[in-house]
Amino acid sequence: MVTTLKALKRNSYGSEFIQEALHTVYETLQPAHCYIAYFDKNQHKATSLAYSIDDHFSNTVFTYLINNSLCEKMISSGKPYFFSHNIPHTYPFNQIITPYLLQHYLGIPIFSRRGDIVGVIGCLFEHPYFFSEEQHGEWCQVLGDILGSDVQYLALLSEQKKLLCEMEECQQEAQLGNFHVDIVTGSAYWSKEIYRIFQCEAESFTPNETTTNQYIHPDDRTRVIELRRDMLDSNSMSYNVIYRIVLAEGKNKYLREHCHILRDINGIATLVKGIVQDITEFYYLSNKLDQASDKLSVTYNAVTEGIWEYNLETKILLTSPKFWDILGINETNVNSVYDWIIMIHKNDRSAVIKCFSNLRNGDVTSIDVEFRLQSGSNDKICRWFNCKGNIIESSSSHHYNRIVGILIDITDTVMAEQQLTLAKTVYDNTSECIVITDKDNNIISVNKAFEKVTGYCHDDVIGKNPRILASGYHDLAFYQKMWRSLETQGTWQGQLHNRRSDGVIYPEEMTINKIEDDHNVINYVGVFHDISSRKKTEKKLKLLANNDTLTGLMNRRRFIEKVEKYIDQINDVSADNSPASVCSLLFIDLDDFKIFNDLYGHDFGDKVLQKVATILRETVCEHSVICRYGGDEYAVLIKEQDINYAQGIANQLVNIISQPIKCNDIDINLTISIGISSYPESGTTHQALLKNADYAMYEQKWLGRNGVCVYDQQLQHEYISKLKLRDKLKSAINTKKIKVYYQPIVDNKTGRVCKFEALARWYDDQEGFICPGIFIPIAERYGLIGMLGQLVFEKACADLDRIHRSGFTDVVFSINHSVKEFSQHNQEYIFETINNYNLPYSAIMIEITESTALDDGKNIIDILSAFRSRGIAISLDDFGTGYSSLAAIIDIKPDLIKIDRSFVVDIEHSKESQMLVSLVIDLSRKLKIEVVAEGVETQAQLDILSEMSCYYIQGFYYSPAVTIDDAITILKERNQNMVLDVQ
Repeated sequence: MVTTLKALKRNSYGSEFIQEALHTVYETLQPAHCYIAYFDKNQHKATSLAYSIDDHFSNTVFTYLINNSLCEKMISSGKPYFFSHNIPHTYPFNQIITPYLLQHYLGIPIFSRRGDIVGVIGCLFEHPYFFSEEQHGEWCQVLGDILGSDVQYLALLSEQKKLLCEMEECQQEAQLGNFHVDIVTGSAYWSKEIYRIFQCEAESFTPNETTTNQYIHPDDRTRVIELRRDMLDSNSMSYNVIYRIVLAEGKNKYLREHCHILRDINGIATLVKGIVQDITEFYYLSNKLDQASDKLSVTYNAVTEGIWEYNLETKILLTSPKFWDILGINETNVNSVYDWIIMIHKNDRSAVIKCFSNLRNGDVTSIDVEFRLQSGSNDKICRWFNCKGNIIESSSSHHYNRIVGILIDITDTVMAEQQLTLAKTVYDNTSECIVITDKDNNIISVNKAFEKVTGYCHDDVIGKNPRILASGYHDLAFYQKMWRSLETQGTWQGQLHNRRSDGVIYPEEMTINKIEDDHNVINYVGVFHDISSRKKTEKKLKLLANNDTLTGLMNRRRFIEKVEKYIDQINDVSADNSPASVCSLLFIDLDDFKIFNDLYGHDFGDKVLQKVATILRETVCEHSVICRYGGDEYAVLIKEQDINYAQGIANQLVNIISQPIKCNDIDINLTISIGISSYPESGTTHQALLKNADYAMYEQKWLGRNGVCVYDQQLQHEYISKLKLRDKLKSAINTKKIKVYYQPIVDNKTGRVCKFEALARWYDDQEGFICPGIFIPIAERYGLIGMLGQLVFEKACADLDRIHRSGFTDVVFSINHSVKEFSQHNQEYIFETINNYNLPYSAIMIEITESTALDDGKNIIDILSAFRSRGIAISLDDFGTGYSSLAAIIDIKPDLIKIDRSFVVDIEHSKESQMLVSLVIDLSRKLKIEVVAEGVETQAQLDILSEMSCYYIQGFYYSPAVTIDDAITILKERNQNMVLDVQ
């Protein structure tokens, strides 16, 4: 199962891989409902990426809160979580699943590369289901690991789509769209809002210089076109222009266009990015405001101050209209002195009262006071005023009775002073280093951050040129380009290296702006910060992004980029009619690497991987690119070398690694399988080279491992043939054109047929009969063995039911199982199929080769134990041909052993064959295991086997494999307890 998941990961990605993974979950666990969802960063909410019901994908997208959900328990446990109580009421989206009778829930965590849980595979079951950590734990772990990056990627895409929709809504609300124009190609991009502004359709309108200029109002067109061209031809970085456009129905719109121009290192404009905003409404509103302003100017005098007069005797206040405008209050709301006092800010109130009291008492003849008006609890929006007044008339008793003055709004002045104070505070305390020079570039001011970073104090640098910081790292051309940018654009931004007072050179990121007054330079302001730490971090991040942390080799992503770039270079050279370059690619996989992890642990396995990486570095040529492709796979790009050279390197690697390697004082025997592709014989794109080298490697695995396979024309032909045969086989399975034949197993003592072996047969309309030795390996290789095995098993059970209903209830069917079928397919269907036909479990015998259990270890042993616990017998086929026959008997504990026909065919003439068969029969008798001799074709063979007390015979001597009808006929002829056929 794990191998299948890894193969699935290699063949698909993104949404396709998510759906394939969901299909794999269904095939493995058979849930009624199944979905894959991702979690937000804080694990508060889950959102579905894919959802299927009975393996049929649904377009339903749902979200639910993780708090108090079953997912929360899965996250806290960090492993698959199984729950079987009140599912319809417990599950967070029960409005979707209410119509279904769901009994069980299984949540499988999805992990990021860092091991964080980023999502869940949710499985809901209608029928009773028992989750076994021992049986499916590793499968769940691998599935969760390989899904992580794709789930994170699709989650990011989903969030990006939401942001894009929100951006488009904002643009529509603001009547503002964005665009860019590629100067080199002439192509242009418009956002949806620009199409709405121009009232045209994206499908029928192609934006370019010609088509868009036609919309500009004739009176504005020349001005706008010349402005754009002048900006592109100059060194300007941006421009802003307002113009009119004429729509199809003759309606005018006012647009504001603001653009930023991107240039190459030669200053040539390459890309224009900008925004277009419909300001038609703003334009007309501005005109109305201007007209209103003109009328007010005529009505009110031009005096900017508010004029006031107060009679102390009559207590009457006279004001100019401007007075109330400045205060921003309604004149009718002030009826007394108390109303005035209560409006003054509480912190300024006593000062104003004291000032007017002194004037009333004759202590002073004029006042000048600043105050704020009370603005509730929010002091931040208070406005400041300056009130000045003088005594202008007095009585004969020398009492003041009339005060005349002015009121000025000084909010801007006060704010400017506060901002100046704030700016000075920021200047002195900001972490950014600031240096200010005069027009001659002599330093006139530096802040504290400058002193801290450079090591120079204020007095050390005042009056000096900033070149005292120069490190010598940059040449004259660098500084000339900097000053050219300052003079032409007024600004420069970039990175440079300077020297501290102690001589240490450090990198900094700096922005310099030219300050002008009436086009005369008065200052230069430089702002910079030390980026030493950032540079170190960037270097480390780049290393982590491009290299495998375990071996130090290049990682898969970077390797693919390198191969792609090199192939592009070769293609470019070929286009120039230069001698064509060549390259080769090695795809390397460690054989049976899982054994080392199982025996010695993953830390030991990691050290083995590091050893192999070292061997690769020492063996391949200097200009080769070496990569850890993933897990126990490596890849090598050999530049400028043909297939013969690459094959020599590959053979050398096979020889070196096949020698004992010492790791932790342990000598390990390791082998590798290598696939080779070459340019241009095996492909002219990086995708083709990688795919074909990978296929060649797997072909070598198929051929026996520990060797080298080259992807050539013959391999390609075989590959295509296998693909065609795979497609035909898949079609034949789906259309149930695979037939099942039955070869009888005869009890030679009674002559009765006691068993039949079910054998798959395939007749193709074009190819004719195709040998099982051909199509069974194809089914195993391409993941069809599970479908094929289930088809054969279901047909065999149906035919066995027919035989039992015909009266032959003691007949047993022996049905073959492939090792791939155990690892790739859920075996629960076996019990379901037997129960569907009401067959006794004892009527079924599962037949496996002795190498099956040895290939997949404990997993198959556990499955066979489950079969045996139900009463299903186990048969060990081809006994004697494997590497560990006795071990197979001990581990599998079979009910029946089948002696391979290779020993039976020579039994008449070979003493060794006779001895081996006799030993197997004696051993089986002592272990109480039945024995069947396969491939019996002659009377002499039968007589010898009978003398050895081997009474169960299978072979052409009695019958080849036949159809079910012929099998029933044989039963009626040989077995005595015949009954009428009730079919």
